[in-house]
Amino acid sequence: MTTDGQVHKVIRLVATSATSWEDAARLGVAEAAKSITDLRTARLIESDLMVGPSGVTRYRVKLEVSFQLDRTRRRAGSSETVFVRRYLIIANQTLPSAALHELISVRAAAGPSEFHVLVPEPPRPVLIGDPATGLVTLPAEEIEQQRLLGLAEAEERLDDFRRAFADLGPAVSGEVGLGDPLTAARRVLERSSFDEIIVSTLPAGVSRWLKLDLPNRLQRSFDLPVVSVVSAGG
Repeated sequence: MTTDGQVHKVIRLVATSATSWEDAARLGVAEAAKSITDLRTARLIESDLMVGPSGVTRYRVKLEVSFQLDRTRRRAGSSETVFVRRYLIIANQTLPSAALHELISVRAAAGPSEFHVLVPEPPRPVLIGDPATGLVTLPAEEIEQQRLLGLAEAEERLDDFRRAFADLGPAVSGEVGLGDPLTAARRVLERSSFDEIIVSTLPAGVSRWLKLDLPNRLQRSFDLPVVSVVSAGG
């Protein structure tokens, strides 16, 4: 899709609200804006109701959201346009690391840049069964609690990162992505594009991502330059 010489991409999303279709649309756009840079339009394509035994339970809308895909941006308060480079940062425990922050500062100083931070969902606890009885030693409730705690910690790291680079303003966006790092990255790249992927990991021997050869797998999967930053952690 092209508009005024710019390249836009369109995706569809579904949003719900307990109060109204208008509120569902507002919530859908607000959620999309958390992880998609340069939203341009949102078009309502369908609305319906979710109904339960007591009547209407949710208002549901389907939206088509468009966002700018190319690299031209208009300077704030000016008609001048600039070309930006976009970087996808994949990190979790090492998001606060000095090495990663230094690399981002170097990239930002090199010219107009945008950074999207992907914090993949922490791996779920491994179930350990008793060979004699076949019973799982970790209750399902505890597994879910640990998963939710990992997600909360990931969100907190992401918030701290945004505050650390508040001077870059809207040039920094981020999200906690569900699934393993490769799957989460694929979801991001389906709705945006980047010039480089930056992977921040713990040292070899400790890093699960390095054991899984994540940097090379990302490069093979997406045909993008991948830079690895090895840090001591947060």
